[in-house]
Amino acid sequence: MSRIALVAVVLTAAVVLVAQALGATTLKISADKAALKFNKTFLKAPAGKVTIVMANPAVLPHNVAIKGKGIKTVLGKVVLKGGTSTATATLKKGTYTFFCSVPGHEAAGMKGTLKVG
Repeated sequence: MSRIALVAVVLTAAVVLVAQALGATTLKISADKAALKFNKTFLKAPAGKVTIVMANPAVLPHNVAIKGKGIKTVLGKVVLKGGTSTATATLKKGTYTFFCSVPGHEAAGMKGTLKVG
């Protein structure tokens, strides 16, 4: 495993542990290796602080973002192959969209529904 990949794994684990310690919900997804889509199109979480952690195994750059009624869009960092993008928001009960904000990716289908309740 390369040093960069190891650092990414350690940082992802740290984000998950901190979120769990604070009573937040952490959801893990991945970009598809070959298509403009995520490995999941539906996520569910209780109301409160929600973090989506996205691994990028693809050659193309991707990120994860959250948008919906009542919140300012939250953008995770755009990452290259082997990187991890994270988006965190405090969400009320309702339906939100998680998506890739790289131009053209959401329109091509790189999005999903996040149900908070």
